[in-house]
Amino acid sequence: MTRTMLLERVWDFRFDPKSSIVETHVSRLRAKVDRPFDIPLIRTERGMGLHSRRPAGAERTRRR
Repeated sequence: MTRTMLLERVWDFRFDPKSSIVETHVSRLRAKVDRPFDIPLIRTERGMGLHSRRPAGAERTRRR
């Protein structure tokens, strides 16, 4: 999902190239969902946007 799609569909907000609202929320989400584990669920793919999928066959284990 692209940054524009998130702004328009989730927050019903018109795209503003100066806004960092998406980056702020994704950063906070990653801190809660990804940071404690060795394999991230939230991935950013250049030109495609954000993905939230675990790689096939990968087991997530908590970091110590």
